[in-house]
Amino acid sequence: MKRSAADAAITRGDIIRTARKLFSDKGYAQSTTSEIARGAGVTEGAFFHHFKGKRELFAEVVRQLQREFDRAVSDAAIEAPPGIVRFLAGARASLQLSQKQEYLRIVLIDAPGILGHMQWKEIDTSIALEAIEPALRSLAGNRTVPKTRLRATALSILGLLNESCFALASKDPCVDEVDVLETIEAILNLWITTIQSASA
Repeated sequence: MKRSAADAAITRGDIIRTARKLFSDKGYAQSTTSEIARGAGVTEGAFFHHFKGKRELFAEVVRQLQREFDRAVSDAAIEAPPGIVRFLAGARASLQLSQKQEYLRIVLIDAPGILGHMQWKEIDTSIALEAIEPALRSLAGNRTVPKTRLRATALSILGLLNESCFALASKDPCVDEVDVLETIEAILNLWITTIQSASA
């Protein structure tokens, strides 16, 4: 039984890896379930044993990419000194990593249309807030932060980053990385000032 479960996990992983490469190289619409199954070395019937369909598989690929993306952002941030500088290092990494071909094609270009805005946002927000909210708490030091204020600020920063990533991907001439980071820095300084005033 244990071996069977392990084999199933390996097969599932092979399917996800194959799909991820095809989705990145060809796009969702041009990647078929038969092609994914063939690339993973399984039958199409085995494919449907693990996933209900291509859309469900695509959602899993998006989740995997988003988790890896957030780990990479955290790794970049931890290299910087604590405080606002560290937060901005993570934000900079977020903007730059979002423009890599695989993430750009799958998460930014295809995912919103294929998964729908609500599911795409659910995946993005649930994972991203796990990094942003603790970082904001760290900036607040030992001061108590109302959950509603924490969430509002985290969502504001996430929204700014997401829209900036989309704008950079579309080559918007009015969006510049430096300006985005300076705007985030202004939000963070206001956040700290507000928390300090509330606890004074």
